[in-house]
Amino acid sequence: MTGKDLTIKEQYPLGGLTTFGIGGPARYFAVVTSEEEAREALAFARHKGIETFVLGGGSNILISDQGFPGLVILNGIKGFTSRPAAGEDDEVLVTAGAGEDWDGFTRRCIESNLQGIECLSGVPGTVGAAPVQNIGAYGQSADSVVEQVRALEVAAGRAVIFTNQECSFGYRKSLFNSIAAGRYLIVEATFKLKQNGAPSVTYHDLKAALSGLPDPTLQQVREAVLKIREGKGLLALDGYERFKSAGSFFKNPVVSAEHFTGVEEAVRKAGGCANWSWPQRSGEVKVSAACLIQSAGFVRGFRKGNVGISPRHTLAVINYGDATAGEVAAFARQVQEAVLRQFGVVLKPEVQFVGFTPDLL
Repeated sequence: MTGKDLTIKEQYPLGGLTTFGIGGPARYFAVVTSEEEAREALAFARHKGIETFVLGGGSNILISDQGFPGLVILNGIKGFTSRPAAGEDDEVLVTAGAGEDWDGFTRRCIESNLQGIECLSGVPGTVGAAPVQNIGAYGQSADSVVEQVRALEVAAGRAVIFTNQECSFGYRKSLFNSIAAGRYLIVEATFKLKQNGAPSVTYHDLKAALSGLPDPTLQQVREAVLKIREGKGLLALDGYERFKSAGSFFKNPVVSAEHFTGVEEAVRKAGGCANWSWPQRSGEVKVSAACLIQSAGFVRGFRKGNVGISPRHTLAVINYGDATAGEVAAFARQVQEAVLRQFGVVLKPEVQFVGFTPDLL
């Protein structure tokens, strides 16, 4: 099935497009490489009266065994431009197509000595997913550098530009995955980075890795981050050992200071964890989901059938064989229930569930 410039495929298998390696077929499927093709794909979905789902690197999703009943659009829009920020001698605005590989984008920026995303090296996915998920790692997050986002309205195909403030960023959250989820297809994103800026080294593990370098370069920070991520089995790059996972499955929860007192005692009784809590300006405390999962009995390498915990990092749920989406969802529910029972904390998935509504807390 073809349109003016677009090919629409039917019953297209999605599992091979995700890092989990799981997923049934899309009723309709299209790859878009330009804003014009994206408009055409959205117009096709409107004509058919079906839902759309925009797929990037497939790294933060679990697709149901039944697949997706509407149109899946694989965003392959590329492009990279940069220009000086108006009135800012040392700041540069870098714009990239939503389909650009995120790690490739970070590498290119670092090679140009642009600071601001070096700690986000190795994060799987695409540039378009960065503002959607408000990706973050090792002390940096997308919301600190996103200048604006250009997107198409799914319902009308009209182009809309969002400023940083209009993206409504929060912890692993934005307008695009919360109150406006499914309403926009991101075309490109613009980031404000600092030319020749000093790298950010605030995270404990990163500080330790760079302890012998008093003034590390951006490239050295990138290499240290990649090594840390490799040690946790969280790299989906060529040349590194890969696991079939969606990365961090759960978000780090934030609890009240009062609640944390009880959680802290329960963690201590379970054997304790190192560097597992971080006080927030609000007075609340962010706690390590990995620590809670481990303390609830789901240690590294724990396995139940085809699904289990990564041997490298407690926060990654792994497809060890030919796991189904249903098996992954059931295992995640088991983890949630154990953590809630032992610590009174609800773990919220960071992974997006596509094509079904899982029975998760």
